[in-house]
Amino acid sequence: MASDAKNVNKNKDPTVSEKLDTIVNAIQDLKTNQEGMKRMFESKLDKLRTDLMANVDNKIRALRDELSVDIGSETRRTDQLLITVQSLQTRLEGIEEHNNTQSAFNGIGVLNPVNPLDNPEITITASGIPVTESEDLLYKTENLIRALGEDVFSYVHVTAATRLPNRFDDRPGIVKFSLRNKDEKIKVLRNKMKLKDNEIYKNVYIKSSKSRVERIIEMNARAVLRNLPQGKSFRVDANGRI
Repeated sequence: MASDAKNVNKNKDPTVSEKLDTIVNAIQDLKTNQEGMKRMFESKLDKLRTDLMANVDNKIRALRDELSVDIGSETRRTDQLLITVQSLQTRLEGIEEHNNTQSAFNGIGVLNPVNPLDNPEITITASGIPVTESEDLLYKTENLIRALGEDVFSYVHVTAATRLPNRFDDRPGIVKFSLRNKDEKIKVLRNKMKLKDNEIYKNVYIKSSKSRVERIIEMNARAVLRNLPQGKSFRVDANGRI
């Protein structure tokens, strides 16, 4: 009887094959669960990426629209400034032409003498020349020309000179002088850098004289730059161009 009981218990124990089947099934279930989790994570990541890209696109679109509005506003403002300056330039040219006509003839049609200092094509300004009592400006400007070299001094002749009203209390007024022709003016301007090596005139600066219209054009160009967002990145040249 004891032997029969042992045989019955052995028959109830699972076989090795059944145990392996159970393990295989468990592994397959685990794999299935892992694949399901993988798909779930991929789906969530795809959704997150889609939402993130949509959010970035929306922000970029909003920023682009905002920049477009700002740039459009600045462009209109710049265009308006340009129109104003051009209109002012046209009016000033008309005024200068009228003044030149009036200065050439007096009321009875007689030609008036022309002051060479009023002609910007043959005049030069020099800043930094000290003021002396009873000063002789012709003598001072001739010495200034001599400092540019003998070849310049022998070629150039100063015809008139005056000191302009002083705009700053701590600086001497600018000296304006005229030459005989435009070639002499060009000769002086081409050699003006020699002054920086001269101990007496190293702080004297020579520039081309400008007409009233040219000065106003330059002033307006600087005003335009002050109103531009990046105006400090530009400069106004000697001709009043930006």
